Amino acid sequence: MEHSAATSRDAERGRFISLLKAEGRHDVLEVDAGQGLDGVQFVRAGIHYTGVDPSEENVHWARAKGLDVSVADARHLPFADGTFSAAWTTSTLLHGAATTDIGAATDIDAVLRELVRVTAPGAPIAVVLSSGEEEEQARTHHHQFLLLRTPASNGRMS
Repeated sequence: MEHSAATSRDAERGRFISLLKAEGRHDVLEVDAGQGLDGVQFVRAGIHYTGVDPSEENVHWARAKGLDVSVADARHLPFADGTFSAAWTTSTLLHGAATTDIGAATDIDAVLRELVRVTAPGAPIAVVLSSGEEEEQARTHHHQFLLLRTPASNGRMS
């Protein structure tokens, strides 16, 4: 049975929220928060939510939903090391690769380094990748869900 991309993404977010609760993790950073659709669901589940997005317009819409969201570049997150117990990001790696001129591999590496830096040791990092390049396509195309873990010690990815 085939499911829509939105249903698949919703199910993955639900599983991630269940994982956070099972591990006693009470906060999450979302990178590429968009207009806050996922953020609202994290808050409804009782997870303290912080989001960042490169678009001032998206941040405006997310804040209108009562979410703690700010404008930031995923390659240079404005948080201290180990601030968050988990991270969630949707298509950030693909967007960064498609919109910058310094090279896709460099941008993906930079975003991953930042996600590891701002999350606690052993933290889960959920990455949802869409096969659609544009937001409208992303709603109708397949999503792939990746669950990464930061190193259990204070060592960083190389």
